[in-house]
Amino acid sequence: MGRMKSAWLFGLGVALSPILSFAQGLHAVRAVPGLACMLLDNKSLEATQQSALPPVFAEPSRGATRIGYPSSVVFVRWPLVEKNGFVAMVRLNGQPGWIAGDHLQPWHPMNGGNAKCTPSLMSNGRLGTSIR
Repeated sequence: MGRMKSAWLFGLGVALSPILSFAQGLHAVRAVPGLACMLLDNKSLEATQQSALPPVFAEPSRGATRIGYPSSVVFVRWPLVEKNGFVAMVRLNGQPGWIAGDHLQPWHPMNGGNAKCTPSLMSNGRLGTSIR
């Protein structure tokens, strides 16, 4: 009976291993020093079209090349780097940019809890967040 139970448990483990591996999924590997989380301001968070988001510029100037749009969580350089009303940031693809500082607010959990946001290197090698 002991052998039969061991074989059954082994079979169950083999059957569940792809599910257990998948459950681990994408995860934070380590914090990224020199970055902090901020949120877009409330008006920008309500945007329903990308074109309504504040642009990210290549330089701290409204006349600079637009390089894209931010995500709702914005990774800013820390300590904060401000120039001409813009804040230095890093996009999710690792590209540096500048966003108007008046479109940012301190990061806080949307549910009002006590969680903390940490910019992190993810298991896929890209930037992401660890919210704990």
